[in-house]
Amino acid sequence: MSSLQNSYGGGSGGSDANGKHIPKANSSLDDTASEQTPLLSSHNNGDNVPATVRGGADADVERGPVTSSSLPRQPSATTERLCRWNKGYSRAAQVIGILLLLCLFVVAASSWVAQRVLDRAMVLEIQKTDIRDMDESGFQASIRSTIYLDPANDGFFGLTGVIQRVFQPTMTIKPTMLTLSIPNMEDDIHMAEFQVEEQHMQVGQVLQLDISAHVRVTNATLMAKFFGQTLEQSTVDLAIRGPLVTRLGSLWYMNLRINRSVPMEGLKGIQNATLVSMELPDNHPLGGISMSGVARINNPSKAISMHMGPVTFGIYLPSIGHPADSYKIAEATSPDLHLEAGKANEATLTGRLFHLDDWTLNEKRQIDYVNSEKKLLLGQFLSRFIQGDNSVIQVRALSKDPDMPLWLREAFKTIALEMLFPGSPTKDFIRSLMMNELGIGFSDNDNSPLLDGRMSSVLQLPPNVTFPIKLLSMKPNAWLKLPRGDKMASLVIPNFQPTTSRQDGTTLEVDLVLDKTPLEVVPEVLPDFFQFLNATFNKDWVDLGIEGNASAVVETALGTFELGPIPFDVVTRQRGLDGLTSAPPLLQEMDVVETTERSLTIKATLVLSNPSNISAALGDLRFLWSFDGRFIGLATVPNAIIQPGNNTVECIGIVDPSTDCTHRHDPKCDPELAKKATREFISKYISGDNTTMIDIVGYPDSTRIPLLRPIISSFLLSTRLPTIDQDFLISSTMFLFSRSIVLELQNPLNTVISILYINGTASYKGHPLGHILADFEHNIAGPKPILIPANDHKNDTSGYAKTPRMPVSFDLSSIGYEVLKKALGGSLDVDIVCHIKTKVGSMLMWVDFVKDGVNTRVRKGF
Repeated sequence: MSSLQNSYGGGSGGSDANGKHIPKANSSLDDTASEQTPLLSSHNNGDNVPATVRGGADADVERGPVTSSSLPRQPSATTERLCRWNKGYSRAAQVIGILLLLCLFVVAASSWVAQRVLDRAMVLEIQKTDIRDMDESGFQASIRSTIYLDPANDGFFGLTGVIQRVFQPTMTIKPTMLTLSIPNMEDDIHMAEFQVEEQHMQVGQVLQLDISAHVRVTNATLMAKFFGQTLEQSTVDLAIRGPLVTRLGSLWYMNLRINRSVPMEGLKGIQNATLVSMELPDNHPLGGISMSGVARINNPSKAISMHMGPVTFGIYLPSIGHPADSYKIAEATSPDLHLEAGKANEATLTGRLFHLDDWTLNEKRQIDYVNSEKKLLLGQFLSRFIQGDNSVIQVRALSKDPDMPLWLREAFKTIALEMLFPGSPTKDFIRSLMMNELGIGFSDNDNSPLLDGRMSSVLQLPPNVTFPIKLLSMKPNAWLKLPRGDKMASLVIPNFQPTTSRQDGTTLEVDLVLDKTPLEVVPEVLPDFFQFLNATFNKDWVDLGIEGNASAVVETALGTFELGPIPFDVVTRQRGLDGLTSAPPLLQEMDVVETTERSLTIKATLVLSNPSNISAALGDLRFLWSFDGRFIGLATVPNAIIQPGNNTVECIGIVDPSTDCTHRHDPKCDPELAKKATREFISKYISGDNTTMIDIVGYPDSTRIPLLRPIISSFLLSTRLPTIDQDFLISSTMFLFSRSIVLELQNPLNTVISILYINGTASYKGHPLGHILADFEHNIAGPKPILIPANDHKNDTSGYAKTPRMPVSFDLSSIGYEVLKKALGGSLDVDIVCHIKTKVGSMLMWVDFVKDGVNTRVRKGF
């Protein structure tokens, strides 16, 4: 008992089974406890000791029989509280433990969750990228982008969206190094890297992210491939990779890794590029021709701008025989190429167009084939240019600039821009075409006349083409037509003809010599051609349309090559022959060279003036001579040729009155009318009347050349009779006492004239002097007919004859006779009118001779 008391009753307290300290109870409790100890001990030993224990300080202890079965266990109030407290503490510890474990789990899983959200929900959109200062190490890039999280794709059923809305956390990205690569490449293989500064963002908002950094190229091959795709494709994917050390709010750091493939809008091959202007001013010191211009390059990408610095471009023409190949024909440099996103950018270009010898082909061909193709390509290229037509060329960036990085050069190799090389602003290359010193040759056996002479053209070079050009030869294919009419004749020039050219700035004058060049007339439009010929012969000016094309062999600083064919359609004004009447035609000489009983053969010289520069070989021509409305004969012009200026035309005429009725085809024709006209014609001629007009008239059989018949048949030319060199009646001598007269005559013709009968009257100022009547034909006792020898025109006395004295019946009562007597021993001017029967050669005819003011000597003699 004492030991129990020492153990439980004597101390200040005790401990429970877990070692917890239990404070000491009051005495009642101690007593009760002491009294219950054996019971407890029995209980602990397995005895059934019933007992009743009530808690509290004044609790009563009911004791019954001390038997193990009759003592029940009754805990105290303190013990009950202790039990309840122990149970609550254990549960709190469990909750706290679970929470701690949960927090540890969240902390452990946050990086995984954040990485998952980053991989799936982060959206990075690049809006603008400006690339400049490119060199071998890399380039400077200014990137404007947006970044945000898309809760719909976070992989946690949108939980991140709830967290963003409720907590609105802030994320900080520490400075880091990111790499750029092509998608599907291994993580450790990248083409460039760049430093990103510290960034702050409100999670749940769209962050405007502006980055300006130097991008260092780490793999030039990959960078060249990427830039090539960027230049070529409409869309290009860029892989951005690297570590992200982030801090969510102010709780903890997370080590994440970004690996995103970001689509970017590419430049789509930069296909909308054109040369706005191009000038070829002069020869280049290195050969070829200097060129300068402006290129407009459209950057279709709205996201990428590039400042490339100086770039040299090669200009290529595709091969004709091998379209996959191309010739580099020129180089041009842009001093500062800037392709701003979404805009049409203009770049100035300077360079040179190569000489043919400097053209290079990317594939080797046979030298003969290459040389001929070069000339053909250059000729076609410049022909289109000077005509104002565009040409399609290829443009590629070259690796000539030492400052251009290798990776950019390699990227440019994949780009071949198809551009339009603009034509010149002036399209009418051939401004005018004239036929100078033109000769038209007609022949009896050919309907196609032959042309000789000089074709002059004025070529108007474009204002942006002032380099020297020399035309060596030309081959025009020309059609002649009336203005607003159909083509009526073609000028057939099968081969190139030598030319001479003179250049004055942008004007090039070219002369081409024509030598018996056929002019083929289109049979269906013969009326138009006849109209043209008629206008050419009869009008002072003729409008002629010339349409066709011309090829030329030119010599320039680019080489010698064929240019063209260049089309032309011009209207030229040609000086016409004006009917050969611009100056009055002059019948200069007329002489009888042969006679028959019915006709006289006359040789005449006619002077015609041609005001045009056209000469025409017309072949043999025949015309009717018309006088006083009657055909008195025919005139033939053998091998007629009309040249510019004055033309002396020799013709042979036959004076035959029967011509009139023969060509009138009129059964009622009176032949006496033509005979009368013929007599008047001869009379006026020998009388020296140079006011007399004679007409030269064409008719259907004037020519045997079909093309000339419509023109020559309507030909009409009027001219005056020529003035004879010496008057037919030179002078006369009157003998008053013998009443006779002697005439001094000179034959104007180169044939003998026989005077058979004279019936004449002499007067002075209208007052009769006397009358002459001499019949040499029928008066047997009288003098023989007067023979006047032919005049060969070799000297002044040729054809001279002096008549014998012929009787004169003076009008003694007239005033004129009184004047005549007063002039005795002197001379007097007398007017004489004679009706003469004569034979000119073998042809008998009557003529009337009229002469005023004949110097007449007055003598007494018998």
